[in-house]
Amino acid sequence: MKTCSAFFVLLWVASATAQPAAAPISARSTYHPDNSHSETVLDKTTNEMTESTYSSGGTLISKRHYLLNERGLPTQGHIYDGRGNLVARSQTYFDEFGRAKEMRSFNLHGQCYQQVLYEYKPDGTAKPPKVINVDPRAAPTIRPGLIDFTKDTPATGQYEQQQGGAQQQVQPQAAAPEEPQKKSFFGRLFGKKDKK
Repeated sequence: MKTCSAFFVLLWVASATAQPAAAPISARSTYHPDNSHSETVLDKTTNEMTESTYSSGGTLISKRHYLLNERGLPTQGHIYDGRGNLVARSQTYFDEFGRAKEMRSFNLHGQCYQQVLYEYKPDGTAKPPKVINVDPRAAPTIRPGLIDFTKDTPATGQYEQQQGGAQQQVQPQAAAPEEPQKKSFFGRLFGKKDKK
């Protein structure tokens, strides 16, 4: 019995003197050149990250909430305005090595308005990310229509772009009369004679 209790005392002393475990929640603040700042809270127990951005006066501008994968990288998230209204969603795509390849942000209509592309050098170090901002309102209007590949003119009901962005419906043009086919050499030699 003394051996068993000595073992538990030894185990307790060893655990008490061991290094403290990493905190499941960590936080950091980042200050920006325009005197605004961001506060990031990382919760390792739930694999979630929250990033809040404040103006120079301390007013909440935006809040981002991300779900993290097992490597601690954001996989998807929601973006809120300063009043807590959902304004966008984000999705991260990974390459075959588990590195972030692209992050896309979508508005509430499902239209992508921002892409962040991540590239890596041959030794595996990350290059600076490329940010592509897109205005979803500038997307071209696509209308279904018939396509006739035998003619150069648009088919009936199709539209033609005019100067100034206006569209005008195209009327079909009358087909030009076809020229008679020329006879081949053997057709001329052995064929019927044309009467004049």
